Amino acid sequence: MDEELIEISEEIFRNIISRLTLHLRFMDIALNRYIFAPDAMEISCDGRVFHYAPIALIKTFQHNPNVLTRGYFHVVLHSVFQHIFFAEQRTASLWNLACDIAVENVILEMDLDCMRLENDEEKKKEIEKIKNRIPDFTAQRIYHYLEDLERDRIKLLSPLFRFDLHDCWYKFRNVTGSHDTLFGEETRDDTSNAGNNRFDKASHDSGEKREGEDPEATDEEIQQIKNTLKDWKEISEKIETDLETFSKEYGDKTEAMVQSLAKLHREKYNYTEFLKKFMHAGEKIQINDAEFDNIFYTYGLRLYKNLPLIEPLEYTETNNVRELIIAIDTSGSVQGEVVQGFLQKTYNIFAQRENFFSHFNIHIIQCDMQIRDVAVITNKNQFDQYIAQMEIKGLGGTDFRPVFDYANEQIKNHGFKRLGGLLYFTDGDGIYPKQQPKFKTAFLFPEGNKDITVPPWAIKYTLEGEEFYAHSGSENTD
Repeated sequence: MDEELIEISEEIFRNIISRLTLHLRFMDIALNRYIFAPDAMEISCDGRVFHYAPIALIKTFQHNPNVLTRGYFHVVLHSVFQHIFFAEQRTASLWNLACDIAVENVILEMDLDCMRLENDEEKKKEIEKIKNRIPDFTAQRIYHYLEDLERDRIKLLSPLFRFDLHDCWYKFRNVTGSHDTLFGEETRDDTSNAGNNRFDKASHDSGEKREGEDPEATDEEIQQIKNTLKDWKEISEKIETDLETFSKEYGDKTEAMVQSLAKLHREKYNYTEFLKKFMHAGEKIQINDAEFDNIFYTYGLRLYKNLPLIEPLEYTETNNVRELIIAIDTSGSVQGEVVQGFLQKTYNIFAQRENFFSHFNIHIIQCDMQIRDVAVITNKNQFDQYIAQMEIKGLGGTDFRPVFDYANEQIKNHGFKRLGGLLYFTDGDGIYPKQQPKFKTAFLFPEGNKDITVPPWAIKYTLEGEEFYAHSGSENTD
């Protein structure tokens, strides 16, 4: 490789980064993150190494610097939004286009001179059509929209929004072996219901072959990918914080980016993890493999025939739900399918074996200005039956205090021995207790109720539509 060409290329990259940093100070760390490798025919990036062809890079920059500046920022945004790492189990052609549309929307909103191109108006028109059809403009939502689009339409849109090659994205799912290996077992909802999740079904149903398979992945490669993901998670969180700090300075030009980052970080902190705040440790009667020494056990069996030297431990300590109050505000639009979707989602998480003790005590309360119905659930069958047969009762105004009074009364009369907390599912404002309760409390809002303020002692969580779409209705959780 000609050293002079590499030198010129690296100077171009420094120029591009300077141009972008001048306008977007909050992006400085992200813009300077890559290792540049002059070893490819087309530009591609795996979140760590930026592959390029020096001659093509230099010619593009000479012809129109904006093309390369725009393209570089396009690639950086893929990393910031972690599109690279969410490619698993998605149809490549649809996910590629969805991610390209998502980042181009952010770029177009910023409207910087150094990134303007001739076909921007055409892109804006196509983006506007999609925005009229979906509530949130994230790559995940765009992907679902594209699933219903004709393939000829996909082929027409792809070249308009494409800049870099995404082939390396699809190696990650094969290098790591599974989504759980990369993201950790606790960042995903119940995998027993994976077939009911549109995200999981996408690539399997399409018949499209997985790309870039690498069954010979080493532990070092897997760890490198995990480290890259961790770095970009931290970078994107810092960018979100900086944007909040400098929001007045950038005005509406970064609104799409702020919303996309908020969505990304909310999705990362999913409902399964959220419920862990309301779980507590307890012993379950089962073999604790982590503390069982197979070597001494089998040695005893060999030496004394049927006498093991060490018996396996028959208990293990896990975080589980034992006692919980679920309150449902029936005063407004929190009705029918929305309530069922919320309860089904919660039930699916609870129904995972590791989240339940053999005995539990969950009180489901329907209320508006007063308590209308209380159901005490002590086993999975009762929970299942309640969801299937529940009738919404109430419809008056909203007063949260009766439920807190009920909880305090139950604790006083030993109705709860160790209350994990209160989940209050509501769609709007109500009368809150003046004093902080002695138990954890969270107000959960359906999508679209994000501007409501809760007391400082309470947790606020928004259940996005995606969480209902993937899990509402009757599902098999066995």
